[in-house]
Amino acid sequence: MKSLIAALGVVDWEAQFVSGLGHPMFGLQVQRRCVDGVDVRAAVQVADCQGVLVSDATPRINQDLIAELAENNIKLIAITSNAEYWEDLGATHCIDLDLSNPLSGIKQVSEIMRGETQVTEQSSEPNGLLIAVAGFGGACGRTTAVKELGWQLSKLGTRTCMIDADTYGPSLDQELGFEPNQNGLLELCRSIERKNSDIQTHFNLLPQVSENLSLVAGLPRVSRWTDLRVSTLRDVWKNSRDAFDVVITDVGAVLEVDHSLMHETSLPRRHAASLTALEVAKVTLLCARADSVGIARLVRGYLEFHEMFADSEVHVLLWGVTSESQSKDIRAAVSRHTGIESIFEAAYDFEATRKSLQSSTTVSHLEPKHAIAKEFEAIAKQIYQSVELQNKTPLRSKPMRSLFKRAA
Repeated sequence: MKSLIAALGVVDWEAQFVSGLGHPMFGLQVQRRCVDGVDVRAAVQVADCQGVLVSDATPRINQDLIAELAENNIKLIAITSNAEYWEDLGATHCIDLDLSNPLSGIKQVSEIMRGETQVTEQSSEPNGLLIAVAGFGGACGRTTAVKELGWQLSKLGTRTCMIDADTYGPSLDQELGFEPNQNGLLELCRSIERKNSDIQTHFNLLPQVSENLSLVAGLPRVSRWTDLRVSTLRDVWKNSRDAFDVVITDVGAVLEVDHSLMHETSLPRRHAASLTALEVAKVTLLCARADSVGIARLVRGYLEFHEMFADSEVHVLLWGVTSESQSKDIRAAVSRHTGIESIFEAAYDFEATRKSLQSSTTVSHLEPKHAIAKEFEAIAKQIYQSVELQNKTPLRSKPMRSLFKRAA
């Protein structure tokens, strides 16, 4: 077990970080918590330690102290937003501070102390676009929207992947006629956790719905949600956005704010797949039935969980609008109560949907001229144009402010 001295300074995540370091899985022990460099110098004289942990908020850390620690084979690890500053002081171990999730650095501290890594490289933001398809309550058309949108994007030549992140009732693979356990979400997570397998090979072996359209099936049994780890799921979304132009995920019907995701990334959470997908989604499509129950669920759910979509461009997809007057009234109601102006409409045709399910395909494939196919074709073309622009100008350099330029 490796011993550490923690001198993180006055930061609001210090106590949680120190507590996390003590988890048995990391093999670390915090010998002492110090307030500044002077305290650290005194502590290393009396405590047997192999590392000192500091941050940008740690006062009185200088080159002399860092050199002194190096002479005694004590690693100084800086959790920082300014690695260049610490490198100039002589620090050789810097971990990028993620302000949205500071505790993500715990694992990197453990790796450095075990000698598995020397310097943590800055990871580039993936170029792929993640679209989260969500809704409040069952039977709001999420899975159908994922299938239709994925099919239309693939026909345009966009490398697209559909991922079923519904941990309560996954059905995407069944609706498309695939056998369970075919390189699904659980297998993808295990591939990432093993670290000795080529993740790109896993993506290459995914079931192909059609040309340019891949599928990551949901859990084989809903009880297996306990095998999903928050940190691994975050890697899933990052790697999938590296491998594909567009990733479309069904985040399930049940949403719940889980603030503990920020504080503990090693434990399973029932809503982890949905919430981690929403964290990185650049676009969120909220599906709802165009009736009194569906609209009430949409408005109530959005107002209750709006913080989940704070970093995402939110659009609404209404299923089953039957007339122009109904369309006008529902649009006005949704915009008035949620503030969302971008609203799409899709016809609901029970017979066409039934045929597509029987054929294990999409309405767009069976009836390319159907109203459902035309609506999703229009949405897909707007996404395709944005992806083309994004490929020319990386998203991290020029953020997309508006994916959809108009409301359908």
